[in-house]
Amino acid sequence: MGRGARWQYEVREGAVFRRQSSSGVVETARVIEVAPDTQGIAHVHYDFLVAKNDHRFIDERRTLNLVTFQQAFGQPVES
Repeated sequence: MGRGARWQYEVREGAVFRRQSSSGVVETARVIEVAPDTQGIAHVHYDFLVAKNDHRFIDERRTLNLVTFQQAFGQPVES
């Protein structure tokens, strides 16, 4: 199984990914959908939240292609 196939399985509806900076800013992505565009390129539609302590800075829906999403967020958070 190739690298892309592994990520396509892990990046699925409902999966949560999180990364934290050294300054304490936490970025959370909750996958809404993974779907191909008209050219067949898989895109991840996700809710994106950026927070530090109890303050939310960004709370919006975003889209990235699957490879870029994987590079940005890495492994999903264990539930």
